[in-house]
Amino acid sequence: MPNTAKSLNILQLTISFENGGRKEAIRNLAAGMQKSGHKVFLGCVFHLGADEKDLAVFEDTVVFERNKLFDLAAAKQLAQYCSLHKIDLIHTHDAGSLFFSSLAKFSCHKTPPQIMTFHRSLNFETANFKNKLRNMLSLLVTEGVITVSNARGRDFIASNLIKPKRLQLINLSADINRFTYNLAARKRIRETFSIKPTDIVCGAMGHFGLEKGIDVVIKAFADLQQRLDKQSKTVHLMILGKGNEKDTLRLQKLISDLKVERVIFAGFNPDPESYFSAFDIFLHSPREENGATVLFEAMATGLPIVGSLIGGVPEAIIEGETGLLVDSDSPKKMADAATKIIVNNELRGLMGLEGFKRCYQNFTREHYVNRHLDFYYQILN
Repeated sequence: MPNTAKSLNILQLTISFENGGRKEAIRNLAAGMQKSGHKVFLGCVFHLGADEKDLAVFEDTVVFERNKLFDLAAAKQLAQYCSLHKIDLIHTHDAGSLFFSSLAKFSCHKTPPQIMTFHRSLNFETANFKNKLRNMLSLLVTEGVITVSNARGRDFIASNLIKPKRLQLINLSADINRFTYNLAARKRIRETFSIKPTDIVCGAMGHFGLEKGIDVVIKAFADLQQRLDKQSKTVHLMILGKGNEKDTLRLQKLISDLKVERVIFAGFNPDPESYFSAFDIFLHSPREENGATVLFEAMATGLPIVGSLIGGVPEAIIEGETGLLVDSDSPKKMADAATKIIVNNELRGLMGLEGFKRCYQNFTREHYVNRHLDFYYQILN
């Protein structure tokens, strides 16, 4: 059935709607579906964690305030909400919200079919026996699971009792109307941080936990800076994101110990696309990664990428065409790759152009929405 056949009411259900890649993926999907004439509702199991401006793409939002794992009252509330709003399908976005939705079914409350997108990295929500038992029970009443990379799909099959045919690959995407190169934004951001037009800016984005590898990027940048200083090239590192006090102090100490200069912690910003325009190259070195929206956003902005050979990262980057791939947790190899791109203006431009073309042809919001709608109708039929 074509994905324009019937207007749908979809409940996007997640633990919370706090900042991060999962939030961006849900919001991107909701905005595209709304534009296509469908109604998208947002449900949070524990708390919302978002501003009003983040919710404009949703028909309605609800927080179920689940107090314990087997909260039957909250599960009944979910079933009633689905009935009231004539929800056609529940799309969960983590194992916790999937189990919450499944609890409503096990409690004999009539609820719509449910699916899950598994956003989390390896060993998150599938690592121990308790995780696997919870997932096994949930999957008994789940129609299908979306994974955002082939690598994570293989991990999910290995960690859970599920047949491969029940998995659907839908890669992440970028809003290319939002993440597009903007010369005015580039000039504004660079002036804010006193960066000259001829300086090179390396960009990175992610929370400060060890799994995102911001420390690896800093170590690589320290090496890179020493090399380029000898060639009279001024290079900066701008990091978007934040972390808890412990992780922040760890990164600040690393910078002090390495005696590295020109590292900018730009924090979390509601307009990361402006900062992307100020970058010349994007560095991404996670130790664990499912699939990163930020890679597609970097490509949409025309940035060459140096990324880790981990998880879904190699599925996003084409080696030698849109960027370079290096071993995970390998600062020297990352510095080698970044140097190769930075010192060759032609290569940097070509990689950025190829990245934009790859994103435009395969990973726009429209691609993302249509692939989901095809899967929704497949489940409902």
